[in-house]
Amino acid sequence: MMDTFLQACVNGLMIGGFYSLMGMGQNVIFGVMKIINFCHGEMLMVGMYLAYAFYTYLGIDPYLALPLVALVMFIFGAIFQHTLITPSLGTHSFTNLLFLTVGMGILLTNGAQVIFTSDYRTITTGYSQKILSFGPVTVALPRVVSFCVLIAVSIALAFFLKYTQTGKKIRAVSQNPIGAQVVGIDTKKIYMITYGLGAALAGVSGALLTLFYVINPTAGSNFGFRALIVVVVGGLGSIGGAFLAGIFLGLLETLVSLFIGPSLRTLVVFATFIVILVIRQNIILRRA
Repeated sequence: MMDTFLQACVNGLMIGGFYSLMGMGQNVIFGVMKIINFCHGEMLMVGMYLAYAFYTYLGIDPYLALPLVALVMFIFGAIFQHTLITPSLGTHSFTNLLFLTVGMGILLTNGAQVIFTSDYRTITTGYSQKILSFGPVTVALPRVVSFCVLIAVSIALAFFLKYTQTGKKIRAVSQNPIGAQVVGIDTKKIYMITYGLGAALAGVSGALLTLFYVINPTAGSNFGFRALIVVVVGGLGSIGGAFLAGIFLGLLETLVSLFIGPSLRTLVVFATFIVILVIRQNIILRRA
């Protein structure tokens, strides 16, 4: 039983890493622009198809294709933000932004169905089936490598936001956009960079999933909803909170599947989410 428990914990950590990176990408966007990106999961799906296309048509290994996927998704996110989201920000309407991002998610899903059809696709490399053993725990090599890359990307993101000039500007706009404008920061440019960065993080998450997850046009929906849970549980705008919340969510899912049953996994996750929201609201009210 202990071996099974340890295996479940390791699996939860692995999948929780993806939830963390998705949540951090969502939190970067919200922290600066104060909007929820409802097409974040679909951007992960686009990253999966980009990695698949690079591997299938150009022969580039999915891990080596990560910088290309990140670059393409960054450009896509920046263009989307500049051409569509920026005008909507001027309306100060949450409804407009809601419909805009949801509509983009529908467009991306249907676009993938038109280009790649709804067939499930996979990427198989020479190391896809290799297994690593750590005592009683066994983990597929691609999962271990992907998790290590996720940790490296998370650390790089924290370093970028804290120490680079652009990262400091992003934090300044997040804290006080009017004050940032007063001191000469181009907030529109920062918005483009921020949204592009969030899209790139989603794309990288998708590319890392391709070696052990099926690729299809609806693959991003589950991860998109979980990214929202991670953002709310970890704290809106909190990068560190999103990381910890993603790990917690991954562990919760696997342990519920082990002790209660896979069919109730989603139910328990959402019930826990509601309980956390209620407790947090009570704490806020008491402090007020």
